[in-house]
Amino acid sequence: MEENLTILRRCSLFAGLSDTQTAALLQSLHPVRRSFSKGEVLLLAGYETQELGVVLCGQIEAEKQTADGVTLTLTRMGPGGIFADILAGSRGAKSPVTVTAATDVTVLLIPYKSLLRPGVPLDAAHAAVLQNLVAAMADKYFALDRRVELLMLHSLREKVLHYLRTEALPAPGGAVRTPYTRAGLAAYLGCERSALCRELSRMRRDGILQIDGRVFRLLPGVPPRQNGRPVRADREENDGM
Repeated sequence: MEENLTILRRCSLFAGLSDTQTAALLQSLHPVRRSFSKGEVLLLAGYETQELGVVLCGQIEAEKQTADGVTLTLTRMGPGGIFADILAGSRGAKSPVTVTAATDVTVLLIPYKSLLRPGVPLDAAHAAVLQNLVAAMADKYFALDRRVELLMLHSLREKVLHYLRTEALPAPGGAVRTPYTRAGLAAYLGCERSALCRELSRMRRDGILQIDGRVFRLLPGVPPRQNGRPVRADREENDGM
């Protein structure tokens, strides 16, 4: 239990609760702790679920296939991340994505009905969790809006710059880093891995980026926009999009 509480302190669902409150609430929610090996499916597209999940350790990915068979990575999350919360609260909706274990992963599955408990008076901790759940759903709406904004960009260079400026994680020395491999980042950006590698090489050659594995540094003097439009590559490719 103590190991779970250490992770749940980082989970927005339990924000504002003491360890004592969280532990007591978990007793009433009847969660199930499950482990999955890398590559295993936690939730398959086209299926329902009545449980929301919290990642305790490891990483998960949500993927969606386009009509032409291209797999897009929509999101990736690690410890403290919440998934299937919107789906579990729906009225019989089926998952639009497949959630898989990007690494070996352990999750806490919480029955949605135990969160709601209609007709039962709520204590302060339970009410706080419900407020946190609504806030988490709102955050996901705006995250989806940012994702749509990225996918609407025309060139791969625009997508790379937008991702690095708005979504990549901070790294020492003013750099940023991505949790994705090149293949994973390509899937997230909606392009082929080979096209991404070519564009990154061009951006490094053009003096836009320094690249060290998954760490990127935007070099000084790169304007965010030119002529009122985002920076574009000199030579654009279809990139299979």
